[in-house]
Amino acid sequence: MTIRKTVFGTMPDGRAVYAYNIENASGASVTLLTLGGIIQSLVVPDRNGAMKDVVCGYDCVDRYLTAAGYQGAIIGRVCNRIGGACFTLDGKEHKLFVNSGTKDSLHGGKEGFNRKLFTAVSFENEQGAGVKLYAVSPDGEENYPGTLRICVTYTFTEENRLILDYQAETDKPTVVNMTNHAYFNLTGVGGNSVMEHELYINSEKYLPTDGDQIPLPCGYQPVKNTVFDFTALRPIGHPIDHGFALRGFNGMVKRAAFLCERTEGRSLTVYTDLPVLQVYTACVMDGPEPFKGGVPQRPLHAICLETQFSTNAVNRPDFIPCVLRPGELYHSTTVFEFSTV
Repeated sequence: MTIRKTVFGTMPDGRAVYAYNIENASGASVTLLTLGGIIQSLVVPDRNGAMKDVVCGYDCVDRYLTAAGYQGAIIGRVCNRIGGACFTLDGKEHKLFVNSGTKDSLHGGKEGFNRKLFTAVSFENEQGAGVKLYAVSPDGEENYPGTLRICVTYTFTEENRLILDYQAETDKPTVVNMTNHAYFNLTGVGGNSVMEHELYINSEKYLPTDGDQIPLPCGYQPVKNTVFDFTALRPIGHPIDHGFALRGFNGMVKRAAFLCERTEGRSLTVYTDLPVLQVYTACVMDGPEPFKGGVPQRPLHAICLETQFSTNAVNRPDFIPCVLRPGELYHSTTVFEFSTV
């Protein structure tokens, strides 16, 4: 394994943004940024050994700071949407920044973790090589209570696994629900529509939402006889932006989904110890900013597989809670495993 550290660019205040490129013996590699813990590239082989970058993203810091989409970033404190841009914890209401529709909060608010500059420490161990990313979210940042100390560890292995390990501690009761917002296309950044990718999800229930993508009062519903049934591997075929309750959730790392593309033969298996997989097929990935190499943005040409707690869990007592209290450790693990079919 080799680790190369370079300067990727600078923040508006002059602070350096570093890129860590980690390459294994086969030539597969991942590039991680200290800005937002962004997965800037992920290069893996097809069935014939040909390498392609399968993660959408940009060539410069400015585009990550100004473009929409949260490309490849760590999302927090709370990913997905919070209805009404507020929640009540221990009897106290916390009002959040509205940045989704006319009344909801999305992906941490105005300045989420995707714009935070992390401190990085690289390492090698028996699993592979990687980077530990550290940051502090002060008490009251984006109106969330408690000082949150965060460590996100990325480990890349010789077997083309990217392991994401999230940890956080707080000094006051708060809410935490972190994920990664990588956009995958197994035919490469400029490849085919992901509607042709095939998908399996280890789930029998999906979460219906209203027009603002806030979960309906009915909660999770069976996927059977709906377009959300991916209990058998099949082409995606239609836009999706929904949560799926993973079968057999017990806090242990289990297979959540399998994604494959037949023409070049790359596949991605997702494992997690979290209860929900949010599947988003880049329905509105149509910004003017080109991706790496000048590739234009195009709707439905990428898919996000976001492991998390339920959308709006902070306001739904019927959902698994995402509350963190002093003395507790927030800890979750997600694995992106690349192979071929």
